[in-house]
Amino acid sequence: MTERELEILKIIKQQPLISQNELADMLGITRSGVAAHIHNLTKKGYIKGKGYILSEPCFVTVVGGVNMDIFGSAKDKIIRDNSNPGKIVHLLGGAGRNMALTLTKLDIPNYFISVFGDDLNGRKFQDDAKENNMDIQYCKMIKGEATSSFLYINDISGRRITGIDDMNIYNQMTPAFIEKNLDRINHAEFCVIDTNLPNDTINYICEKVTSPLIVKTVSLNKNDRLIKNLDKIEILVTTRRELSHMISYLNETFTSIDQGVDLLLNKGVKNIIVFSAKEGLFFKNANSKYHYNIELPHIINTNGGSATLTGTLVWCLQNNMKWTDTLKYAYTAAIISMESQEAVNPELSQESLFKRKQLYFKNES
Repeated sequence: MTERELEILKIIKQQPLISQNELADMLGITRSGVAAHIHNLTKKGYIKGKGYILSEPCFVTVVGGVNMDIFGSAKDKIIRDNSNPGKIVHLLGGAGRNMALTLTKLDIPNYFISVFGDDLNGRKFQDDAKENNMDIQYCKMIKGEATSSFLYINDISGRRITGIDDMNIYNQMTPAFIEKNLDRINHAEFCVIDTNLPNDTINYICEKVTSPLIVKTVSLNKNDRLIKNLDKIEILVTTRRELSHMISYLNETFTSIDQGVDLLLNKGVKNIIVFSAKEGLFFKNANSKYHYNIELPHIINTNGGSATLTGTLVWCLQNNMKWTDTLKYAYTAAIISMESQEAVNPELSQESLFKRKQLYFKNES
């Protein structure tokens, strides 16, 4: 779907009875131009019949973590073994939650499947989900458990120095828990997971889920959970350090990202994205390879960048974009979120993506 078609479809969703002349006036194009776009949308299956009857929306399932992020941002250069002045903030996060929120902000119907505690942070998660129109009906509150939390420290540049997580509640996301939601997961256009899930649960998902599987890694000490299932992964989103750590489990070594990615492609992963704020986005599959590295504006918090990138990636795939546009939009979304203190920038939207993508990639075909 083209950007103009996306724009027209969004207007039609909001105003199903709008005329082609009204659409033309709103968009500043001719009525015949609108008619051509409507024809293409009908041909592609997004509109059916007369009166702009929209096809049933495809949805995505996201299975992963939600937690309270507690992070300290240093005001000056960090002095080791010493108290450092800065700011401490409590914000909702979690890779799964951040990906689901990104999809919601981009108007992609999705169901978030996770667990949270019957504590203050759990109630904050529920309130925040309601405020952001997230669908969490398949999330389960676990009595007597604390909602997952993640404590980390950023230096003055926004780079994470270290972190500690308290995520025992994720042990409740068992294969039996996933089985209760398996039918819904398998009716989704994509299933997106993070590696916060227990090892047995990841194995179960890789065995039983029939929807294309998109995986985002979250931590070095959780990468081994993917090793037995690399051939089940449609898209893997990771970092250079996590890539290196995964390859160490294969008793292999590499000297470049290109070579390292090839090792995982040879194990069956279909598409791989390696992303970091510093080194940009590297993508490779059996047919193509791309690398984008933009000089970034001031970065406030990198914690949600990769999850926002992954959610936007799914939005692009669901709209049948080619890989070059998909990667540019995903990278742009990551930049937008890293400019915000919150894991997913409240300003993220389809409109902001269109504008910023044109800004960052205006010299690219």
